[in-house]
This record gives sequence, structure tokens and C-alpha cells, in this order.
Amino acid sequence: MSQVQLGDKIFEIESSASETEVRINSSWHEADLVQLDERSFHLLLDGKGFKIEVVSADPKEPTIKINGRTYNPVVKSETDILLEKLGMNIKAKKEIKELKAPMPGLVLEYRVAVGDEVSEGQPLIVLEAMKMENILKSPSAGVVKNLGPEVGTAIDKNAILITFE
Repeated sequence: MSQVQLGDKIFEIESSASETEVRINSSWHEADLVQLDERSFHLLLDGKGFKIEVVSADPKEPTIKINGRTYNPVVKSETDILLEKLGMNIKAKKEIKELKAPMPGLVLEYRVAVGDEVSEGQPLIVLEAMKMENILKSPSAGVVKNLGPEVGTAIDKNAILITFE
């Protein structure tokens, strides 16, 4: 599931296994998405057509046009939504000195070492939870002080994974 905010409207979106249906805010709709070129798509949603153009694919500030109208969408993944619910959103990130596990899981890989300087949003660790690999990112810029459990270790929710200086 993803969450997309276009202007003042928020849409929760989930595709079906067959990829011919999409759930938008709890209602299922027939959907067909065709890529026209590198930056253009045509979406047929319940028989209504939408021309979508990617103006800027900047991950921090994307810009798209839908039927000629410009939007700056805010896209949140399932992990982003979960972290926000756990209070690890942008406002809380600035004061965090530890990265804690948002869920129980298995430490698969550290993508940093002790002493590494990291920037906000940089991938730090891969955690497997519920048969999915989740990449946890740095809540703020800093220096890695300590790495938590060894790779291959099963951890509980709120286990300290990385501490920062």
C-alpha cells in the first residue's frame, strides 16, 4: 500500500495481484496503465482516461501533470506510513540519536560501518520482517557511533540497531 497526496487530497492506493484492479481509499476500481514514452503514461480508471506526464522525477520534489494540470505529489510507502505512526516522522527525526527497529525481524545487512558519516535519508540497514526486506534510512545527518545486533540476528521491536554521535 502507498499513500499519495495531491494538493489537499490524500489517496491510499493498493494494487491487486492481477494488477488489473486498484484499491483507492477502500474502493476497488478497474485500472490499466500504459507507458507511452519515457515520461508519459495513459491511465484508464473505470473507463475514464487520464494522461500522466512526469515533469520532474526528483525524489524530494517530484512534479507531474495529470490531464494538463500540474501537481507536486507527496508519496509515502508502507514503511514511511508505519514509521510515521511510530512517531519516527520528520519532526521526530531531528532529535534521534538511535535507530530502533520499527518491527520485529531479522538483520540482513548493514550498509554503513562505525565512523561513517551519513546524510538524512541514506539507507543504513536491511531488515527482514514478514517475508519482506525493509530498508531503514537515516533519520538525520550524523556519524555512526555503534552498530547493534550482528547480521543474521533476530531482533524485537524497538531494538537499537544503530547509534549516532
